[in-house]
Amino acid sequence: MIDWMQKHKKWLVITIWISTISFIAAGMVGWGSYSFGLNTSEIAKVGNVKITQIQFQNYYRQLFNQYNQDGSLDLTKAKELGLDKIALEQLIRYALVENFALDLGLRVDQKEVFDEIARIEAFQKDKKFDVAIYKEVLKQNNLKPSDFEEEVQRELLIEKVATLLPKSYLTDLEKEAFLMPLRIEDEVKIKVLQQSQIKALVDDKEIKEFWEKHKDQYQYPTEYKIEYIIVTNKDQKPTQDELLALYDETKSKYLDEKGNIKSFDLVQNEVLKEQQEILAEDKALREYVALKKAQKGYGKEEVLIEGDKKFGVEVFEQLERANIGDVLKPLKVKEGFLTLRVNEKKLPSPKSLEDAKAEIKVHLLNEKKQIALLDRAKAMIKNQFDGTNLGYIHLMEQKKISSLTSQEWQVFLANVLGSSNKRGYVLLGEKVVVFEILNQKLGQKTQKVNREMLEVLKAQIIDEEFYKYLRNQYKITYIQEGLRN
Repeated sequence: MIDWMQKHKKWLVITIWISTISFIAAGMVGWGSYSFGLNTSEIAKVGNVKITQIQFQNYYRQLFNQYNQDGSLDLTKAKELGLDKIALEQLIRYALVENFALDLGLRVDQKEVFDEIARIEAFQKDKKFDVAIYKEVLKQNNLKPSDFEEEVQRELLIEKVATLLPKSYLTDLEKEAFLMPLRIEDEVKIKVLQQSQIKALVDDKEIKEFWEKHKDQYQYPTEYKIEYIIVTNKDQKPTQDELLALYDETKSKYLDEKGNIKSFDLVQNEVLKEQQEILAEDKALREYVALKKAQKGYGKEEVLIEGDKKFGVEVFEQLERANIGDVLKPLKVKEGFLTLRVNEKKLPSPKSLEDAKAEIKVHLLNEKKQIALLDRAKAMIKNQFDGTNLGYIHLMEQKKISSLTSQEWQVFLANVLGSSNKRGYVLLGEKVVVFEILNQKLGQKTQKVNREMLEVLKAQIIDEEFYKYLRNQYKITYIQEGLRN
């Protein structure tokens, strides 16, 4: 799946405008891999607009969290997926529109920026903007007010351009044109090949030669020896009076389907959890003060290796910037609140050949198998091959193939029905599906597709043409070449 996503990463970028506000809600990951050195704060320049490290790191963090909703993505997989390049491409698009806006004479004044920020609920108290909360929220998310306000100003400038672009109304003729591909049906024969069917060998000489060329890629991860205290939510015992007081204060958010406030009895468990969290955070702040004053031995000791998910990967964002002896303010974790002191810090160092050997062997074996797999697929499409006839298939087909997941099937379907070749293959990670189109026909008209979805599709086409125009108007300079597509 990752291989397909790399090849079609442009399809995966759904949004055009970057949501500055969502930086606040994004979680944290250790972003040390994307620190490009102290000699420059820029990674690219588009026309007269600079793209800075801070912008990139913020957007990369947001993108990472979008892809990591199930918690299975780590920095290595993100690199394989090319999230860094996707992030930069989006920032370039953003900068292209910003150049266009400035050339049109559009501007955003400070009052507009302030009014926009004041509307954000995260910065409000009793539905009014609170400067103290604003600064604290930004501080907790490692953002300077000046940087955040600059991003909001840029966002508002882009929105002004958006109001100038034509609305995407769909004519009946356009609707028929968009629906035409859904009517095409192909009779297809397939053969699924898998890496597991390929045998490959790697000797010590190959491993050593690869290691000598790529040894810098194999590093022992950063290690942190910490002293910590966790205050768990479940151990907090709020009184009934505290629960009733919290309910009275927040009951407006407990509404039923008709908009009526639910009774305390119906939401008691939710109120209990919220009050437990409030008490846990309060106690954690007291433990933080005690840990700062205490000598070593006050909390539990643990050695954390970068990427360890015991406390969640968010902790490493804080640890990366911390110095030895620093005590970190309480961090919200799954169980409650964590506060810790950094006692020791061991930075990454190159692995020895012996320790890197197993990783390199797996890499080389996969590489050899993948090459052999593709060679076999290419040989098959040159000749007749035995396969399974799927009958006629179309874009909305939900056929179940035992050797393909539903996601792989959708990718295969899109590639085959979009192919201009009678024979070919579709690469799906460690699988290759060889296909032959035997016949083709035009099916009956369908009215099941939502018109709004087709209007979105038209808007995306207009947007792409708009960006092609902008790319021809403004020079793009990649200062950090490693991120160039």
